[in-house]
Amino acid sequence: MAGIGTIATVDDEEEPSDTIPTVLSILAFVLSLAVLALAVLTWTNEREFGELFQ
Repeated sequence: MAGIGTIATVDDEEEPSDTIPTVLSILAFVLSLAVLALAVLTWTNEREFGELFQ
């Protein structure tokens, strides 16, 4: 059994924190919702709301 290798299961390096990418992705999602809401509000000021679905 001298030819069987072993797999290292201990990770000595700590993984970097994912808080910054998570916060930035949430911020991007919220800003995209704000742009969508602004577009709908602009559309409804120019036309009737029912025209959105025609």
